[in-house]
Amino acid sequence: MILTRETVFKIMEPPRQPRDMQGLLRFAIEGTASEDRTTMTSMTDERRRWLEEALRGLSVDVVAEISKSLNILNPDRVESPEEDPGEMEEALEMITDFVDSMDTANDFHKIGGFFILIPCLNSPHDGVRWRCCQLIGTITQNNPYCQQQVLKEDLLPILLKMLENDDCEEARVKALFAISCLTRECPEAQDAFVNCDGFSSLLRALQSSVGKLKIKASFMLTCLCNEDPSFKDTLCNMGFVEQFVALLQRDHDSTHEHLLAALLALTQGHPPSIEECRRSEFLLREFLDNRIELIKDRDECLEETEYCRTLLSVIFKEDIVEDR
Repeated sequence: MILTRETVFKIMEPPRQPRDMQGLLRFAIEGTASEDRTTMTSMTDERRRWLEEALRGLSVDVVAEISKSLNILNPDRVESPEEDPGEMEEALEMITDFVDSMDTANDFHKIGGFFILIPCLNSPHDGVRWRCCQLIGTITQNNPYCQQQVLKEDLLPILLKMLENDDCEEARVKALFAISCLTRECPEAQDAFVNCDGFSSLLRALQSSVGKLKIKASFMLTCLCNEDPSFKDTLCNMGFVEQFVALLQRDHDSTHEHLLAALLALTQGHPPSIEECRRSEFLLREFLDNRIELIKDRDECLEETEYCRTLLSVIFKEDIVEDR
């Protein structure tokens, strides 16, 4: 295998610049694959070691790069309305790229990187706020260590406030993304979420005119119901069944698949929610039958169709048997 000058340039070409040796090796393989596919598929360990050595000088010092970005994001600058946010936004994007790796996310906390989070969430610059939410979601997603550390920083109330009140729509969407990642499979975060009246925030997100908020709220509710069925009593008592049914009665759009998934998660194994769905004024059985007829031949609606059929069997099983 020949590592050509063009291949090296391709490896280093932004925005796909690798962040570590594994990434460099992967991109080098991708870059040379079109030049010599046969050689690449049968590359020996000796050649792989040679490539690693050739690329060693190109690897990035992750901690040093994160430290540079942290210097840009000093609190006084982040919170100043007069500052141009461009460089700060780039710094947040750079950090977020690095911490996509769980080990690097943990290192980000251990080197003291969390000091930027609250100032960035409180920044007057929309792009800084929502990128900080994106960063929080990235470091907490499937990462128990960072979930615990973010909880200790007491960021959840700030994120919930952003979800409810931020003037920037993207900041609201990213705040909900961060909340969802923080609470996923983390009982402590879920307890904190309940104590902050987080379900009321999700209910208002469902009622908003922002499609992305409805989708993310529905996804989070689906996860919470599946992870801890005890939440279903609270959700049923708060009127979530009625809210889902009302939203589904509106013109069909991309949110409906996710709303149906959440309604299914809420009703499965939960008699009070099933009984609520059977209220005669909801006409839910007729709606589900009509929706199946409307979308059954659309390839992009296969999951939505399946949700409708499963809801019929869960909620109206006895009625369907009698009809037969």
